[in-house]
Amino acid sequence: MRLFTPFRPLVLLLALAGFSGAAQADLIGHAAPVRDIAVSPDGLQALTAGFDDLAILWDLQSREPLLKFVGHEAAVNAGTFAGDRVVTVGDDGALIVWDRATAKLLSVIQAHDKKVVSVAVSPDRRLAATGAWDRRVKVWNIETGAEVNRFEGHRNSVNAALFEPNGQYLISAGYDGAVWRWPVDRKDGEARLIVNTGFPVNDIAVDRAGKILVVGSADGAVRVLRLPDGEELFSYDGHEGAVLAVAITGDGKTVASGSTDGYLRLWHGEGGVRQRLPVDYYRAVWSISFTPGGEQVYAAGVDQVARGWFVEDGKPVAGKTTPFQPIGRASVALADSDDIVERGSYQFRKCAVCHSLKEDGKHRAGPSLDGIFGRRVGTYPDYIYSDALTRSDIVWTPETLSQLFEIGPEVMLPGTKMPLQKLPRAEDRAALIAFLKARTQAAPE
Repeated sequence: MRLFTPFRPLVLLLALAGFSGAAQADLIGHAAPVRDIAVSPDGLQALTAGFDDLAILWDLQSREPLLKFVGHEAAVNAGTFAGDRVVTVGDDGALIVWDRATAKLLSVIQAHDKKVVSVAVSPDRRLAATGAWDRRVKVWNIETGAEVNRFEGHRNSVNAALFEPNGQYLISAGYDGAVWRWPVDRKDGEARLIVNTGFPVNDIAVDRAGKILVVGSADGAVRVLRLPDGEELFSYDGHEGAVLAVAITGDGKTVASGSTDGYLRLWHGEGGVRQRLPVDYYRAVWSISFTPGGEQVYAAGVDQVARGWFVEDGKPVAGKTTPFQPIGRASVALADSDDIVERGSYQFRKCAVCHSLKEDGKHRAGPSLDGIFGRRVGTYPDYIYSDALTRSDIVWTPETLSQLFEIGPEVMLPGTKMPLQKLPRAEDRAALIAFLKARTQAAPE
């Protein structure tokens, strides 16, 4: 539903799917999908977090990597700047503080016992807030590693957390559809449920003045709320899939949103649709960040590369080029006569984020699926599994794989690091299994 306001939103569509050829690639260095990108407050650097267990610091003028931060034991989900330090969080539950100039690991805080997917730093750079799949939001002293506060109210995984610009309040959003506003120091006020969208909320963003909150949710809507009361001012509804990432310029005049439909959209205060540009992402935009003045916007997604565009005209920021190799329907040979295999290749597109189909030596968030049928869970060589998998006696068969996606990894293998995902339709599960049978080898006896 589009809510009418005194102005009409302008949409700039940056198509992120189905375009083959050379990519306008800016930041090339990760060996797996890029989960997060953050531009530094001075606009000179960017920090990316990847499923290859790495965070990388970039020079935005040269587009060259400056430093790699190595220390997480699983996928790095988010990172941000804290003055002369960098903080990152990951699937290992850790909050790590690094020296920004040398990439030296300064401290490791075991912040949560489940995946940490969001991290934010307070305006005074003393505190870090973490949001995790344990349904909690926590506040940490970066210097000492001490837990300053924790907030419980979400009924499902927390997907995003940020500080308001005044530093007195923290806002969090989660899979339960709830958006909460918490006083960092409980003496400053009471916690308040701002809104419940009724759909999982994947990301939030706030303007520099702390008056506007942007909410991106699984129903494809981008909601713009007024702070502190949470009144909905208007919403944008142009996406055809779940909104995974949102951002807003400091002056609040431009909102960006990214979705599973493969589009990055820029919403402005006046005018109509500007143009639609083909860009080489595939299927999902996971993270967005504006430069401080709002002149450029950077986005990251499934294809291991982060890219930038000028907000004014939608042209790509000059950088390197790299061939685009999409994963999924477009890249699978369709010579097979059996249509179910092709349909299974489409279902495999999400799995391809973390898993390869053969032993190719590339480091991804999950083990290779080579030889999966007949292999006991948690036994692929040289991959570090969670205790939930190493203790399991389950053997991967068509039946057990179907069950995995029918009931969900978190139900079948409690404590797993695998993402929460299901294939409710039996025909989709059958197609995926047929594809895996056609593209992988049996486990050695």
